[in-house]
Amino acid sequence: MMSNVNQNLLNQALSPETITSIMESLTAVESNLPDSTLTDEQRRTYNAISVDNKVFAEHVLDEMNINTTVTIPAFYNKEFLDNDLTLNTQAQSIRSRMLNIVQRLDDIIRLTGHEGYGMSTSVYGMFEMMARSGVPGAQASYDRLKERYQSQGGGSREPEPEP
Repeated sequence: MMSNVNQNLLNQALSPETITSIMESLTAVESNLPDSTLTDEQRRTYNAISVDNKVFAEHVLDEMNINTTVTIPAFYNKEFLDNDLTLNTQAQSIRSRMLNIVQRLDDIIRLTGHEGYGMSTSVYGMFEMMARSGVPGAQASYDRLKERYQSQGGGSREPEPEP
């Protein structure tokens, strides 16, 4: 669907100060997360945890804390399990928020791309029409812009030579 050049749903740009603030905030988020970079092999082989399995792990932790009649070997460190479950919950919360932000950014990129390219193709068409009509100066602009379509094979229409 071609963009309506009379409708501009998003007509703004972010100031350099706003970009700096956003980037500093992202740096703060990144620097506050624990280092957890995995190799490609680890990403392929490490299991994630489903909701049911997380609930199960929480029940296991509860049992480790409340059942004092059974001695679990020390290498099953309940603090480690507690930290893993807590960080998993925290990371999921942060991830959810960031995915919402990514969706907004994707929407901004799509909307501005749609509007910008739609208007650009319309203006290009105007240059083409004006070049075909002999409007002074239009041919040079059309010639520069038509390069975009020449690589697509047949997408460009050359104006007919003047007699």
